[in-house]
Amino acid sequence: MSAPNSIKSDKLARLIGTPSAPVIFDVRTQEDFEVDPRLIPGALKRSHQSVADWGTAFAGKSVIAVCHHGAKLSEGSAAWLRQLGADAIHLEGGFVEWEAAK
Repeated sequence: MSAPNSIKSDKLARLIGTPSAPVIFDVRTQEDFEVDPRLIPGALKRSHQSVADWGTAFAGKSVIAVCHHGAKLSEGSAAWLRQLGADAIHLEGGFVEWEAAK
């Protein structure tokens, strides 16, 4: 069972490409991104360090933050986005789990 502020890879995969698809933000560090520069389909690459600057544009929208392991960076980014008015959650297990789920 997912935590209240998270989503599992299989559920996210079913949402991508639908009218109710959330905005997905890849907030992995540059080092993690350079190791594997692929993105989840439709994801936007953004810095977790500047979420307070870019996040205001997504108030009122459903968003998902994704980091490498689905912990600190994505949880923190999702919390910031919620403070800025977005309906934000994070991808449980992060990009690593997404890749493993294929």
